[in-house]
Amino acid sequence: MKKVMTVLSIFAIVGLFVANCSAQPFQSRRLGTMWMNQAPSRILRVLKANQEDLKVTEDQLKAIEELTYSFEEKKIEARSETSKQRLELRKIMEDRENLDYGQLRVALSKASEHRHDMLIEGLKLRDEIGKILTPEQKDALKSIRQERFKSRREVLRQGARNGRMQRPHLNRQPIKENF
Repeated sequence: MKKVMTVLSIFAIVGLFVANCSAQPFQSRRLGTMWMNQAPSRILRVLKANQEDLKVTEDQLKAIEELTYSFEEKKIEARSETSKQRLELRKIMEDRENLDYGQLRVALSKASEHRHDMLIEGLKLRDEIGKILTPEQKDALKSIRQERFKSRREVLRQGARNGRMQRPHLNRQPIKENF
């Protein structure tokens, strides 16, 4: 009888643990892809919304706008190339009996090369925007970003205190529109 009760209690504990884990919301923490998926025009919107606070000139905004739009064009072209590479990989993988590993390696290296190129382009864009902004503007932008992070963290903490987790993108404060 003791064995049966022990086994049943172990199963109950494991069942409660699994139920608790599955009830938790999944939050991806992949930092490498997080900023790549965000639109580069977001910085432009933030700069336009806080133009007076950051003392950003119209010339700076136009230069940053040109950079972000050229980056968006490159990003669209890279997505197209990536889709073509996926199709090529699918064609290679369909013929399992005659699978050419050399051809597969070449196709995989092309696909990863496009991804690496876009990562480098994003870093170049960030550096170019950094060259356009003055050190004071960079510091002010950094403080805006830190304040935003603190407010988001506080919203998440309050949601956890209330017994539910809130998704940060649902609680964003709207960006001030000056135009």
